[in-house]
Amino acid sequence: MQPIIVLVLYFLTGAVSGFSRRRKELPISFIRIPSEQDGKPKASECRFGGESYELEQTWHPDLGPPFGIMYCVHCECVPIHKKRRIVGRVRCKNIKTECPKPTCPDPVLLPGRCCKVCPGQDDNPDLTITVDLEREEQEKNGRHYAAVLTGPGVPRAATGRFYFRKKTLQYSFLFGEELGWPTSLTFLDNTNNILEEFALTKTALQNRTEKLCGAWARLPRRYRRTLRSEDMAVSLSTDLGTISGKVMKYYGLSSELFSGLLEGPSGAGTAIVSVSPGTGSIHVNILFKGIVKEGEQNIHFIIKFQMSHDGETRSVEEAVVLESVGPDLSTIEIRTVFDSPELGALGRGELTLWLAPTLNPSRILTAKLVPRLSCDIFDCVLQPAETPSGDANGIAFLYFTRAGGLQYNIKVETRDKVVDLNIDNGKKSKRLLTVIDGLMSTYANGWANGTAMLNAGQVDELFKENLYLNVATENDAQALRGRLVTHLAGPSESSGEAVMMKGEDSSISGVAWASLDDTCRLHYNIRLEGSELDTSSPSLELEDYPIQNLDNLKALPLFPSTKRHLQDCRGKKCSGHADNIHKLMMARLDSGDAAFLMTNAGQNEFVLKGQMLGISSPQACLPRYARNDLEIMPGYLRDLGEEIGDEDLAENMRQKCAYEGSFYEDGNRWEATHDKCKMCSCQRGKVDCEPIVCPPTNCSNPIIEEGECCATCNSPSVDGRGCNFGGDSLFHPAGSKWHPYIPPFGFSRCAVCTCKESSLAVDCYREECPPLTSCLHSEAIRPNPLACCKVCPKREEKSNSVSKAHPVLTADPHKLNDMAMARTGLDILASGGCSWKGVYHENGVTWHPTVMPWGEMKCVTCGCKDGQTQCKKKHCPKLTCSLKIRDQDQCCPRCAANREEEERAQRTLLISNREQRKLKRLKRLRNIRNQERTSG
Repeated sequence: MQPIIVLVLYFLTGAVSGFSRRRKELPISFIRIPSEQDGKPKASECRFGGESYELEQTWHPDLGPPFGIMYCVHCECVPIHKKRRIVGRVRCKNIKTECPKPTCPDPVLLPGRCCKVCPGQDDNPDLTITVDLEREEQEKNGRHYAAVLTGPGVPRAATGRFYFRKKTLQYSFLFGEELGWPTSLTFLDNTNNILEEFALTKTALQNRTEKLCGAWARLPRRYRRTLRSEDMAVSLSTDLGTISGKVMKYYGLSSELFSGLLEGPSGAGTAIVSVSPGTGSIHVNILFKGIVKEGEQNIHFIIKFQMSHDGETRSVEEAVVLESVGPDLSTIEIRTVFDSPELGALGRGELTLWLAPTLNPSRILTAKLVPRLSCDIFDCVLQPAETPSGDANGIAFLYFTRAGGLQYNIKVETRDKVVDLNIDNGKKSKRLLTVIDGLMSTYANGWANGTAMLNAGQVDELFKENLYLNVATENDAQALRGRLVTHLAGPSESSGEAVMMKGEDSSISGVAWASLDDTCRLHYNIRLEGSELDTSSPSLELEDYPIQNLDNLKALPLFPSTKRHLQDCRGKKCSGHADNIHKLMMARLDSGDAAFLMTNAGQNEFVLKGQMLGISSPQACLPRYARNDLEIMPGYLRDLGEEIGDEDLAENMRQKCAYEGSFYEDGNRWEATHDKCKMCSCQRGKVDCEPIVCPPTNCSNPIIEEGECCATCNSPSVDGRGCNFGGDSLFHPAGSKWHPYIPPFGFSRCAVCTCKESSLAVDCYREECPPLTSCLHSEAIRPNPLACCKVCPKREEKSNSVSKAHPVLTADPHKLNDMAMARTGLDILASGGCSWKGVYHENGVTWHPTVMPWGEMKCVTCGCKDGQTQCKKKHCPKLTCSLKIRDQDQCCPRCAANREEEERAQRTLLISNREQRKLKRLKRLRNIRNQERTSG
């Protein structure tokens, strides 16, 4: 029978869950809702065993035969918050283990009771058992943790808050200002083995709030057990030393509204403050160490809350007794009541907490109480209150600073004049209405940026998401309105700037957060507001834009814009991250030339776009060269070993050619502008230019028209008539002749094309070679590599007169049909020259290579010798001075010559030394961890 009862109790305690807001005591209340009212259960009711119970109602469960009423099981219908609603949940507890032990040898169990009593005992011990389901729930299944960090010889301390959800541990720290910004964060187990470490750099959000925030994502299962069993510790490395503390659960963290860092010459601690603004009730859980010794008992403390405002000083004192001091943090809980002045000072960060032993008041700890130190973000999507319109939109994002002020950033886009900005709780009753005004004083150019001070009640409503931001115009008192929604700051919020997502004539808009971390990963988080979003599946893309140069229409970018698909979202929220972003896209992100693009097809069709202006790319994620140069030749990132991302896109970029500020596809050809009478073509990313070859003339007095390269017998038509030949995409006047240009082979000297004057048709014919009369066809040679017809060799030619390995090409300067007198690329190669990046160099010539788009590389010298190109980098001489600088157009550094250059060199050296120290510190920590693992 006993095992069956245990199983039933296990079922009752494990199958139901919930939270309690009040401390309930026996006796049990058996009031039930009448059965005729039973039906579909309401959200504010609980169903158990076929019965309905009201909120906060208690009972003993009746399991029917053979068990009957379980008097040792206490059940309660507890109210909990779920999506801004109060719903009921059943929570049960077995209280038999808390029964006092009877003093007699043969106790008896009276009917209707749980605890045994001695015969003749009148009092009921069941009534003395206190059931605090809220506290037990937090201690058993709570997701909130806290820590107090101290270190030997370090005069200041820090306190941390931790929240674990979905395999992610989010953390936030508040530390003494004298410590400076920590350089690294380390998580340890109970044997001081390093579980994880993070290098800390100050983000834009942390710079504004002065709070250290972050997240440990994808926490391994083993470390999750370590966290829940309270065997995890955390340490911060600061300029004054290392401080550490254990991460543990404490009562009051889930309802914490205000926090404080207790510091003093003898110890440190933290305060967890919960407030009920309606009644002024205050619950404070103080965690501390150092001011009392381990093992002391029954120590009396004085706790004082003090404020000063407008010359008035008020204080509230409480006396408490600490039963004993253990090895970990000591805890003191107090409950008191504040009046309106204290509640106002608490919200403004003007209330100070004092803690000291009564017999030793010099060992005092003090703290400024401010809104809770967790890094909470409050954002809002502003939409028209009545008729949706794409002409009016807005967003807002707010966060508490270290000093307790609420920093707000409001962006409004509307055609009407804005006359007021305020925050209210939406109540229609004047008695219950709360309004936070004064925001309009900072409004200018569509933005309102400032700091507001709230009272404790307003802070409570803000965290409960009961406040609304209202924008009033001269035509509408509620032109734009939106609810302030809270969430913990994650990697995507570290930029400190939100992005407004809007569309044309759309009732849907949103707010987005995005940032880039040190690993070049893009984090994003988007929330939409509007109708029918629960069933929508919008596609999210990242789109970037090139530099717009309106002064030079020829200097068009290689890619007007590129898109990167991020994910297909579902519903109102969309979050994730993206890796392997192309470095040119990184440069555009850093310049603000990028946007989120959200497209939803189907019944609820919409397109939203949000320009990302506040994203800062880490220096390691950016290309080494300026974005202005990379816009025209991004394919060179591949040559530098810096290109990452879409391989298909990269391959497409490498096939294109850049020439004189214009871009051409592979296989395109055009007339050269850098040198007259040349034709260029794009050959797999390389530009190949060669002189135009003129066809022969059949007249005795040919002429060359002004601006033309080849001679003709008659003047071409001046009426604009002519032919467009598809072979070279050029216009040819009527009556003109030319050799067709066929990439990649160049000009075809064996063919001549003519634009007929009568029909404007292009007629091409192949040149007929004369028959060979003095040699066999196998013995015939070409007089030069570009000749069309073979001829018989001259028998009287001496073998030593001309080197066969390096033939010399000659031409008759009096013949006008051979105007291209310059040596061609094949001529240069035939004489031992070299081809480098599409440019031909004579044998024995040296040059500085030119790499588009960066120009001449003066630090590199290339030389051509017998057809082979060799390039060498210049070696710099060793300098004896300690302060060196490098000029922008020079390869080698030189000694600083004046005071300004010395200061510049010192700044550069300081930054370099700081990075080296950081790397050495991380390396030392890794070595220590490896040694401890080896020894263990």
